[in-house]
Amino acid sequence: MQETQFSSFTNYKQTVMDLTGDLKKIREFSQHMQLDGNVSAIDDVLKRLAEDTFSVAIVGEFKRGKSTLINALLEKDVLPTDVVPTTATINKVTYSVTPFVRIEYNDGKTEDIEIDKLNDYVTKLTPESEQIARTVKIATVYYPVNYCKNGVTIIDTPGLNDDEAMTNVTLSVLPQIDAAIMVMMAGSPFSQYECDFLENKVITSDLGRVLFVVTGIDLYDEDDAQKILSVIKKRITESVLTKAKKTYGEGSREYEAYQRKLGNIHIYGLSAKKALKAKQKGDPDMLAKSRFPEFEAALERFLTEDRGAVMLNVPISRIKTSAIELVKAAQLRENALAMQKEEFNAKYEEAMREIERIREERQTEFKRINEAAEQTYRELLPAIKDYWPSMGQAADNAIDSYFIASADELKGAAAQETQEAMTKAVKDAITRSSQSFMERIQAAIDNAMANEAERLSDFENRFYRATEGIQNLFVAVKGGDSSGADVAISVVASSLIGYGLGGIYLGYRQAGWKGALLGGGTSFAGTMAASMGVGLLLAALSIPLTWPVVLVGGIGAAAVGTFTGKWALGKVFSKDRIEKFKSSFKDAVHAELVRMKAADDISEAVRSQVEYAFDALKDKIKTETENILGDTQNQLTQLKVELAQADSVDARERDELKNMLSELDGICVRADKISKELTLVLSRQEAN
Repeated sequence: MQETQFSSFTNYKQTVMDLTGDLKKIREFSQHMQLDGNVSAIDDVLKRLAEDTFSVAIVGEFKRGKSTLINALLEKDVLPTDVVPTTATINKVTYSVTPFVRIEYNDGKTEDIEIDKLNDYVTKLTPESEQIARTVKIATVYYPVNYCKNGVTIIDTPGLNDDEAMTNVTLSVLPQIDAAIMVMMAGSPFSQYECDFLENKVITSDLGRVLFVVTGIDLYDEDDAQKILSVIKKRITESVLTKAKKTYGEGSREYEAYQRKLGNIHIYGLSAKKALKAKQKGDPDMLAKSRFPEFEAALERFLTEDRGAVMLNVPISRIKTSAIELVKAAQLRENALAMQKEEFNAKYEEAMREIERIREERQTEFKRINEAAEQTYRELLPAIKDYWPSMGQAADNAIDSYFIASADELKGAAAQETQEAMTKAVKDAITRSSQSFMERIQAAIDNAMANEAERLSDFENRFYRATEGIQNLFVAVKGGDSSGADVAISVVASSLIGYGLGGIYLGYRQAGWKGALLGGGTSFAGTMAASMGVGLLLAALSIPLTWPVVLVGGIGAAAVGTFTGKWALGKVFSKDRIEKFKSSFKDAVHAELVRMKAADDISEAVRSQVEYAFDALKDKIKTETENILGDTQNQLTQLKVELAQADSVDARERDELKNMLSELDGICVRADKISKELTLVLSRQEAN
């Protein structure tokens, strides 16, 4: 596979450093040229680059070797392991020269402890430590390990089926991470609980960020090991396709695109225990036999290349956009100050009118975006109307399928156990149905956003034609060779299919929210989207991540969480016959659903999510366009003042502009090289 200049942690960090340096240089130029919009946009990207880190969560059933896998990555016994379920909290491992642990308690208090005291705070090894662990929200281990020195934070999670509270803690982490490693055992491959986790707990758009690890593979010979991995891959494929059918509908465009991506499931058989021993002993032969290096390399490539193809497009797009604006500003300054004052003033007034016209046109587009948001909501109304009836049907199905062997299970102490078990079955069924419904809502919003972005490509073209028109007002038509500014514009433009807003719109148009937008996509209907999920794309776009997470995890979830079953006490156990009992149980459940419906307005909640998504798009459009319009307006006003004072571009300033354009040329050539590699990564993922 062809290497890119960001296909390892070291190379990725160097690429980020290089881009940061180039952006700072462009910022310096922009500040000198008084392009405040450019400076502000660059500052936003520099902040994102400075905060750019990798986060990897390790998930799985208890006693699958999650902590051992992390210790193998870290090459040290950092996290506690034992023969019984151990981890009772979320544990993070990050880099620090000085080892220590920061404990964050549920009440918001923090405490720093020595690393050898970690077991006393985060494990179930003793009754005392388990009691303390219940009060701990998160433990962050700061440790001088090389793996984390690369900007990687490793997150160890409690066992998924240890208890419900710990499972919920683990699930809350998934939307916030770059990759999840799901750990299974070769001896019990892809259990029913693991299947249920993928089908009913993980948001569909997060599945592309899951790598699967099968531990204990060294206990089998090569043929058996391959058979085990093949069986697991087949089961995973069937499981996630089942989920995709529920979310998108079999035969839909999104489902078919998702199905094509399943050939790229990442699954690795290895021995974490053997790998850890090999690293500690410095035994390369043992390490190779553990199969761990293949997994490590794949994880590193996944984080740097797959994720990098999304994230690096942000600074690349900003470099190209800001460079274009600098070149145009330099050209405008040189041309304007060569004009007669009367001619400039006439052109100035024309330019101001055109800027206001563009702003008015933008407002017209915003009205159309609002109309698209309203139309999206109206199209969702039938599904919204069906939400509570579908919850009732899911509950009825769970009750009907619950097996009660005899009426004795409805008497005495057994009655309470039966009620609790059936209540749990109903709650699980409602939760699954609710999540499936919300994910379908999310997919519908994704599609609507994709369509709106495609439509907006027209506005993008008009916007750039109009801003080029303003530029051309001040260009003297003459023969001869192109100026330095013309050459620089050509260099940047040739490396850029769309710049500025092209970072938003032309990305949509090339592959859109169905493929590549700043290197990514928002739904599983496309290339990068299928690999990276919604959250990472929105991060790349600079649109806040909260709406898809809130949409799936928030609406309805609070109401479902109140579903305790206490309403059934004393109401149904006077009936001895099983059918009458189930009928009474259904009545009680439906009464509870009516109460939940009154307390949780699904319709308004979905409307707010639709509006939030489209408003975020409008905000991004306004910021990008206003940066350009505002800078142009301010520069022309400043030039008007200078012309009134009979200023002109002297030889020294002309040399400064020439040097600036030369440096911009080099920066844009470097950015173009990275941009081509990003395109290569995306096309490779699409081919997979």
